[in-house]
Amino acid sequence: MSRHVRQELSNPGDYALKKIKIHPPASAAKTILHVSGILSPFKSYSMSLRISFGHFHQDTETFPARAVIWQKRAHVAHDEQRHNSIDLNHLTVHTRMKLNLPSLPSPGGAGWSVALALALALQVVIYRETLRDAMRDGGKRLLVYKTMHRRFANQRLKRLNSLGDDRKSQWMWKKSPQGDTVSIDSDSSEESADGTGSTDGLISSQKKLVLVMVGLPARGKSFVVHKTLRYIEWLGFPTRMFNVGNLRRKLGKAGENANFFSADNSDATRLREEMAMDALDDLLEWLDTQGHVAVFDATNTTKLRRQHILEKVSSHRNVRVMFVESICDNEALLEANYRRKLLNADYKDKDPEVALADFRQRVHEYQKVYETVEDTEDGDNACYVKVYNAGEKIQARYCQGFLQSHIVSLLQNIHLCPHRIWLVRPGPSITSCQGILGLDTELAPEGHRVARAIARFVENLQLERPMEVWTSPMKRSRETANYLPTRNLKRYVTTTLLNELGGGDFEGLTYDEIERFYPKHYAARLQDKLRYRYPGVGGESYVDVISRLRSLIVEFERKKRDVLVICSESILRCLMGYFAGCEAAKVPHLRSYEDTVIELSPHRDGCDIKLIPLEFEDSEEDVTTVQ
Repeated sequence: MSRHVRQELSNPGDYALKKIKIHPPASAAKTILHVSGILSPFKSYSMSLRISFGHFHQDTETFPARAVIWQKRAHVAHDEQRHNSIDLNHLTVHTRMKLNLPSLPSPGGAGWSVALALALALQVVIYRETLRDAMRDGGKRLLVYKTMHRRFANQRLKRLNSLGDDRKSQWMWKKSPQGDTVSIDSDSSEESADGTGSTDGLISSQKKLVLVMVGLPARGKSFVVHKTLRYIEWLGFPTRMFNVGNLRRKLGKAGENANFFSADNSDATRLREEMAMDALDDLLEWLDTQGHVAVFDATNTTKLRRQHILEKVSSHRNVRVMFVESICDNEALLEANYRRKLLNADYKDKDPEVALADFRQRVHEYQKVYETVEDTEDGDNACYVKVYNAGEKIQARYCQGFLQSHIVSLLQNIHLCPHRIWLVRPGPSITSCQGILGLDTELAPEGHRVARAIARFVENLQLERPMEVWTSPMKRSRETANYLPTRNLKRYVTTTLLNELGGGDFEGLTYDEIERFYPKHYAARLQDKLRYRYPGVGGESYVDVISRLRSLIVEFERKKRDVLVICSESILRCLMGYFAGCEAAKVPHLRSYEDTVIELSPHRDGCDIKLIPLEFEDSEEDVTTVQ
């Protein structure tokens, strides 16, 4: 059965009245309402609601009766003794309402269904689509009234469902001096099954994670660690690596020969075990105070060592262990890894051939006692991922948490093939040349000049194989890409994941206008540019952008071809921040280079970054290397 809501204004001549439907929800907790019309921006209105459900009708008092205004930046006149009025000159008004229903229907009736749906779901958000021209000439403004729903926490729903009809009535309907009132609460806390929540504005979790590396020397553990650490830190988790080898060298045991690593050397074995446990103690202390994800980087090749690690970690609440084992049986890759090991502090200033022979003997000593991770460890609940030949094959078990699943997804796509990624901003659009935030407009004349320079850069590239071009569907990005030569182009990809950071209600304004008319928002953005989210539908923060780019980062890690990415300023910062190894807090403050191509060359130890200024008709190309 359809449900109708009709909205009336005290001055209907200024409003295009529409009758709309509330679609029958799948459950009583989901209701969506849409009303739109044209309102004058220089008048205040009072509104009333009439709820119709079959033959049941219920009029509320003038709406919003007893409104609770919870964002002070909206100028709303509030008076308990008379109707509330809303000043429509201001950008956004959020109200949390209590609807007076003097004569309530009995539980189980049709009216009860409507009231229950409202009580569980109704959160009214009044917002205005900003039109800069309308702001200048005082013309009509489009207002959209949208009812949005937020789910209650799981435990709150369970509590309600466990009550009888009488108890439900007592719990949902609260007495007030003005009579029975439906309490519409917009504050809800949500917590997923694995304990993830948002405590600092970033992806967060109550459970912390220890990544325990496992594997023989020169099997690619450092490569896996660097990839994993960079990704997790970019997501916003405080992350640190604790390397037992570095601790050993710090304690004066650098340069020890292969005998020091022999299981037959009981004194050395005891000393190595003590150093490993000391490093683990430092790791757990850091997790208890400020950390979220820690990497315990050592060989950890025996079941006994791993059992000691599990026992020590189990004494700390909400800390999970995930084993990450790196296995390599590719002889060519092993030989290259062996020779790279000669560059570390243990073999510095030693004869290369002597050092290589000693290292081979060290590996042999570890192989004598090496035991791969098995399902039976950690009480048959071992959580692990095994990486073969630097990403050639992956084997995983019980990697079901948020972080664990993302780590496995990343490790499935890593490789050692050399490739390049070029990041470049599209040519300036008509609105961006005026300093206007957002809006999807065409290229300005200067933008076409920049687009031709980008095409010239691509034309001059020496490519071994065809490249890919990735861009957003925004007009300035597509128009910039249209200038590119089709020669050596393998694929052209358009994705909304590359759309610029959403400005919400502030799209169409300049930053000077935001500072003048909305100083609190302007100050909040300056104070925390990472977490500040623009108000209104479509408004985003850098945290939101990082979140939607997660899948794209994995895709670029998978690529073995060269890729050109045409993206806006905020997207460029986030992508460059990942490949440069920046933590999330530094991403919004990275410099975004105009008229410059950023060349990224990922490798096993990190990523080389070059800045290549675009070559215009009256300039010469200059290449700068970023440290």
